[in-house]
Amino acid sequence: MEERIIDIISRSIGGQLVTSEENKELEAWLSNNGNKRFYQGLKQFSSEAKKSLMAREANVDRAFEKHLGKMRETRKELRIKTFRKVLPYAASILLMIGLFSVMIYLGHEEAGISKEEQWLTAMEPGSNKAELVLANGKVLDLDADRKKSTIKENDGTVINNTGTGLVYDASNKANELISYNSLVVPRGGEFQLELEDGTKVWVNSETRLRYPTKFPNGERVVLLEGEAYFEVSKDKNRPFIVKTQGIDVRVLGTQFNISSYADDKAIQTTLVEGSVAVMDSKNPGTNLILDPGYQAVFSIGDRELENKKVNVDLYTSWKDGKFVFEQSSLYDIMNKVSRWYDVKVFYQNNAAGDINFTGTLKRYESLDRLLGMLEKTNEVKFFFKDNTIIVQKQY
Repeated sequence: MEERIIDIISRSIGGQLVTSEENKELEAWLSNNGNKRFYQGLKQFSSEAKKSLMAREANVDRAFEKHLGKMRETRKELRIKTFRKVLPYAASILLMIGLFSVMIYLGHEEAGISKEEQWLTAMEPGSNKAELVLANGKVLDLDADRKKSTIKENDGTVINNTGTGLVYDASNKANELISYNSLVVPRGGEFQLELEDGTKVWVNSETRLRYPTKFPNGERVVLLEGEAYFEVSKDKNRPFIVKTQGIDVRVLGTQFNISSYADDKAIQTTLVEGSVAVMDSKNPGTNLILDPGYQAVFSIGDRELENKKVNVDLYTSWKDGKFVFEQSSLYDIMNKVSRWYDVKVFYQNNAAGDINFTGTLKRYESLDRLLGMLEKTNEVKFFFKDNTIIVQKQY
């Protein structure tokens, strides 16, 4: 390929003037099927480049690499036969095309990346944020000031805000009346809590936990909507009870995770160590005792309890900054992604949600990196529009 044909191709794709003689030369070059396919690929790349190249900083190499990835998926054999012959000239052609794209968009004040890509790149993982509802109804935004601070209740309870969690001290509580606080963690958030008895709680996204500022002598009862990991302080005289929308989980001192979201069909209680009793809140006779490494699954529809052996990391790794999947459906994975990144998910076909994945992803990765890891399986493709992830199965 000579420099002259490179110049003709770049001007033709870039929308520049091409003479009749030059057009004949181009048509002659395109008579070769390999050249024609390559030319069509360049035209597609040029169209994409006009949407995605930076207005004042055209990253042609990155854009071309992305384009090669797309063509690899559908034309692997063609790539081997065609691109090997023309690859040495590709950089020159693409540089010219990139320059034309930059010239077209040079007047833009902002980067010429598509709005969908800008949104995806800007989507950061969740962080420590929550609201604290005090006994008097006052609501405090714990995300507004992450510096260490002290909150004092009217009854003398002291709440130390560490910036990433709350620590309760009720040693100077003025009376024995039970007063309640609520920790509300939004989508895209997480927070930690240490109750007055020393029990530690990791509260996941889209979760509300209601608890007394100081536990009475009989039982230690908290109410949960959503997901939380509990490391319960041992007290043989005061059982610790977590009440959810359908079950009560009763422990003396142990570590376990409960997932009880309103839109889920089942409540999952996963035991890490110790022992817990799980019972139907409406029918205490329906109950079971869990051993470490086992999970109680309560079906909300038929109110049945199932005891099964599980890999506890699949259900507890979120508190350690990881997503761990083991033959997990994409529906399950994207439910977690949706809550953590505060986005909506739409499936173009039901088959996409039924695809199973196994692997470990970092919980604090940016959204584009996380979805990119899933796309590398060539099983699924993601598109983006209006704060929504559109999921499409690859065939």
